[in-house]
Amino acid sequence: MTVSEETLRRYAELLIHFGVNLQPGQSLRIGAELENAPLVRLAAEVAYKAGAPYVHVDWNDTPLQWARLVHANPETLTYIPPYEITRHEQMVEEGWARLAIVGQSHPDLLKSVDPAAMRTVATTRAQRLRFYTEAMMANKMQWCVAAAPTQAWAAQVFPELPAHEALDRLWATILRTCRMDVPDPLAAWQTHDATLKTVARYLMAQEVRTLHFLDAATAPDSKPLTDLTIGLTQRPNWVTAAAQRPDGISFMPNMPTEEVFTTPDNRLAEGYARLSRPAFPFQREVRNAIVHFAGGEVVDFDAEEGRDVLEQFFAMDGTRRLGEVALVETDSPVGQAGVVFHEILFDENAACHIAFGEAYPEGVVGGSDLSADELRALGVNKSDAHLDVMIGTPTLRLTGITAGGREVPIMEQGKFVPAVMGG
Repeated sequence: MTVSEETLRRYAELLIHFGVNLQPGQSLRIGAELENAPLVRLAAEVAYKAGAPYVHVDWNDTPLQWARLVHANPETLTYIPPYEITRHEQMVEEGWARLAIVGQSHPDLLKSVDPAAMRTVATTRAQRLRFYTEAMMANKMQWCVAAAPTQAWAAQVFPELPAHEALDRLWATILRTCRMDVPDPLAAWQTHDATLKTVARYLMAQEVRTLHFLDAATAPDSKPLTDLTIGLTQRPNWVTAAAQRPDGISFMPNMPTEEVFTTPDNRLAEGYARLSRPAFPFQREVRNAIVHFAGGEVVDFDAEEGRDVLEQFFAMDGTRRLGEVALVETDSPVGQAGVVFHEILFDENAACHIAFGEAYPEGVVGGSDLSADELRALGVNKSDAHLDVMIGTPTLRLTGITAGGREVPIMEQGKFVPAVMGG
């Protein structure tokens, strides 16, 4: 192991006590790769010491997923055993917390899999377990997505380094971006959250209703890299790193996190955007993609690599419309790492991004208390998927348009202008 057991234990304690903020008497579900069993065991130990009556672990294994996608009878890909539905229902009813530890052990294994088969499995699972996803997205139970390296992932991020050095480098990067490299990580996270809340308060005070992303750097076709206008709902709520259950229990959904986000009106997107980092629908890589919007909908798209995967993704209900827009400075701690992580938890925290598909109700003022029809009337998107894609660059300019029609500068050169930061 490339980190000491003491460091790994401190990391597990941060994830359980701050990320998930597990409450006494609350059960916990953990998802992780087999390679990260040492961290999972420590997290379970910390959880039991915190009063968890039960910790359930879902072990992720891509070769097993590959075996089904490639060799199972295609007619069985829509099958989900009833016990899967039942256990998810129980987790919602009992308010289980969830910790997902990402880090692929076989990042290239699914490259040859038919994306149509992957769409079938993903759509089926999303539809049958929608009640569980909706409970999470409405913050009815705590959840946290964090990361731990695997040998294969480290080699993917740092291919120029020997295997052991790559693993060490990725561990150091994860711990640094999770503020584990300071004497008091909890205090550092509280300060960070306060900084992001300053940005959210500014955007709320300005009553921003429209965002215009313009990257004047020219593409090969001599057009700006991105020229995209996104309209927000009439009740936008800017959300920061920390989240809250309805009863006020706070938690940190993503670690690391650098974003301030809101929910757009899914009818109000015009223009186009070039993705500044790879995207990963169905765990398959899409590179150098461009998407065109009209009337809030993706009407055209292309990609140098993975266009077929993108086509299958956009065939899912609701995926051609936006469910999230997030602001991230390009010099965030994740961005400063200077690498592509091939993992959305990190890459989305290196640049501004948008998300196709399912929207977060908390991005609307009072959204968690609104009915499905009320959310739909506000333009809050519904879908069987949620895919974050990065559009931010060091040359990006972002302008807000207020409810009164006034233009407000928000970002220049990929960074917030001083007024946004309270300067």
